[in-house]
Amino acid sequence: MGCCLSRDPSGFPHAAHADQGQHAESFQGTNPATEGAGPNTPGLSRSLSRSRSNASTSRPPHSTRRRHQAVALSEHYNQPIRLHVWRSKRRAWSKAQIDRERQEFFDTRVTGRPEVWAALKLAISLMRSGDLPTAQSIIDAAGVTVPTGDLCDGCYDENGALYRLPQVIVSDPSNIVDARGGEEDMRSGEADDEVTNTKLAMDIDSDDELEEDIEDKREEKGKRNERDMIKVCARLSDRGSPDLTIEIGKDQSVGVLVRKIQSGAALTGQHRLRIAYLGKILKENETLLSQGWKEGHLVNALVLQRSS
Repeated sequence: MGCCLSRDPSGFPHAAHADQGQHAESFQGTNPATEGAGPNTPGLSRSLSRSRSNASTSRPPHSTRRRHQAVALSEHYNQPIRLHVWRSKRRAWSKAQIDRERQEFFDTRVTGRPEVWAALKLAISLMRSGDLPTAQSIIDAAGVTVPTGDLCDGCYDENGALYRLPQVIVSDPSNIVDARGGEEDMRSGEADDEVTNTKLAMDIDSDDELEEDIEDKREEKGKRNERDMIKVCARLSDRGSPDLTIEIGKDQSVGVLVRKIQSGAALTGQHRLRIAYLGKILKENETLLSQGWKEGHLVNALVLQRSS
């Protein structure tokens, strides 16, 4: 008698074939050499393995993609500062004229942060003397960025405010007038300027008196047109506050504004007044609007001591 478990499986042909098939499948799945040599799978497994490897290498990790795209918004593009080189084409600059222009420029800054302007002024002075490392350290300490390295192209503070600097403020032109060779010309030019300014002041005074009489007559007749009037807010350089608000006609010259500011601020004859707007000294024989002034904008009234 034998146990049923010890029977020869050859007596069940179907089971034997199924068992052989299972063994064959498991053998082919675990043996790479047999897999490639099978009669029914010529190179199929190799193509599948290549497609899987290509798919795995063609998909970049998402973390790498995010790492390349992440840019800190607090970072500003910056370059080391360098001296601006230029040549004047419209006028011949003397050293005295350049110094006066720079002094007036920094004295009339009304936009931006005062400490940034002070840092720029000191850094520019050091750049002109050849001390670029110290100038760069001052620029960095003030939090100023210069995208191109040239201050004339514009620079920015930590808040992103733009600071513009003209060429003559940053560096001397290459064709500056020689102080010794052109001394006589400069003196004659300064004398001509003084004569012109004196004549202009006399003309303005006479014109002001005439315009004042006309205005008084218009007020008496009630014919003044309010639409032709503008209010100008002036900040005097010899005092902190308050600002002085003056009303003049749109077609009236800057000289009229100067006279009214002198009267409203109670300035004596020992002082003279110059009007500056956006770093530019305005001409007294022209109107505010013709020189780029916009209604509502502040002007600087520079109170200067008359030379004895």
